[in-house]
Amino acid sequence: MGFVDAVRDLGLLASGSSTGEGLDSFLQLPLPIIDDEDRRGKVIRVWMRASDPDGDVLELEGISRIDLVDYMSGEGGLDDHKRKYLYRDPVGSNTTWGFSPIYKLGAPKGDLEARVVALVGIADDDGFLRWREDKDTRFFKLEKRVLGDYQLSGRFTQGSLDGILRDLESKVHEIAELWEDKKRSYILMFGLEKNGKYLYPGEANAFKGYFEDKFSKVSGDSGKAGKGKGEVRCSMCDQKGSSSVNLDKIFAFATFDKASFLPGLDKKSESKVFPICQGCFAALSSGREILDRAFTDRQTVRGLNLYVVPELTLGSDKLAMASEHTADFVRDGLKVEDKVFRRLARQDDSLVLHFLFWEKNQAQEILHLMVEDVPPSRLKRLEDLWIESYRHFLWNYMEKPVFDPKEIDLDVGLKVIYQVMTSLSGKNEQDKKVMVSRILDLLGRLLSGELVDVTGVKQLMVSRLYGLCSNPEWIRYGGSEMRKMSAVIDFLIRANRR
Repeated sequence: MGFVDAVRDLGLLASGSSTGEGLDSFLQLPLPIIDDEDRRGKVIRVWMRASDPDGDVLELEGISRIDLVDYMSGEGGLDDHKRKYLYRDPVGSNTTWGFSPIYKLGAPKGDLEARVVALVGIADDDGFLRWREDKDTRFFKLEKRVLGDYQLSGRFTQGSLDGILRDLESKVHEIAELWEDKKRSYILMFGLEKNGKYLYPGEANAFKGYFEDKFSKVSGDSGKAGKGKGEVRCSMCDQKGSSSVNLDKIFAFATFDKASFLPGLDKKSESKVFPICQGCFAALSSGREILDRAFTDRQTVRGLNLYVVPELTLGSDKLAMASEHTADFVRDGLKVEDKVFRRLARQDDSLVLHFLFWEKNQAQEILHLMVEDVPPSRLKRLEDLWIESYRHFLWNYMEKPVFDPKEIDLDVGLKVIYQVMTSLSGKNEQDKKVMVSRILDLLGRLLSGELVDVTGVKQLMVSRLYGLCSNPEWIRYGGSEMRKMSAVIDFLIRANRR
């Protein structure tokens, strides 16, 4: 349970408390934080007029204006911005509501007219827009998945939404003009105008009340014990309580709905699986948000997310005892680090690392590999072994007469392994999936310190050589590929000897 404990510790460290309770722990950011100013996200703000902007129920009078601001702009730190946006990912891809009045437009495609079509579709022969009948338009999804439920739940008065959508439709070209930079992701955010100031969702009582109502139902935190459940002991902190949730509320790959798994489909027994109290639920939710934002690598294996979770061996409350280098890493994460494993290999052994490879498929989260309790010294040793293999097979002494080991790192080694192995796979998608599984098995053994099946890798290379050599282009790049294969085999042999 090292991975789960480490995620909880990240949440507790961020909250600065031993319980992790409070709405802040459940908030997320709608877009990633990107340091590159040319790729940083943008927010299209919709200023809605209401008779009483501070009311718990909004009688909307229309849209006063629409403008564009930088994502995360304005005063305040990270937590302040999360409170302003009041965002949390929807519970599923087919839900008809969201936690906040924010719609992710994504990056635009095409010219102005193409963007207008993406928003509202193509007008009919009479000039009327039929986006309410076109499920592919952004406006259709906006109404059905975000705004519509505010009126159904009573947070908007009856008829208010129709006026907002009419005004929005009349301003569609203005929105399309703001939604223009193809290198950026955009969100469309609905707030309120009050005395010339824009109220963000987290600054409006109606939106805050809606979030709390929805989250209370999803989390099961109604303040009352479930019927027939009684007190349940938390799997994390061992405290008894009447209100609990299961781990699948944090990680979708922690599923308990299979008849072959423990209680299976018997909902009455779900509390016996992995119950979590509300305090630990808050800490885990906060930890998951930190993972997604600061400890996720998407470069090591294409198409997969890699969580890198640090855990202090002395406990999260002993962060002050760790070196400054390690403490900074635990607090700041990977950021947009290009050399992930280079940085990990330079941490000290006051922490261990947990690695989790997973894939996002709509609402599904598919777990492929988990490796727990990896000391940074093991990564440093692997890096040293790769440097030796690189020196023998890939160093071009004609271009660089002096070999500098500081220019070589484990990230390069893992990239070469991935390139070599994928070049040995077949052309169809199924063959590629099988090869990704073999790559993950190989990486898992390297990270966990287990022996690698070098003979199996050699046999795979030999079996594919005939097909590779029959390619007319092989004579041009074959020498380089053979050196890479030799470097990989040499590295794996060295790793088995460590």
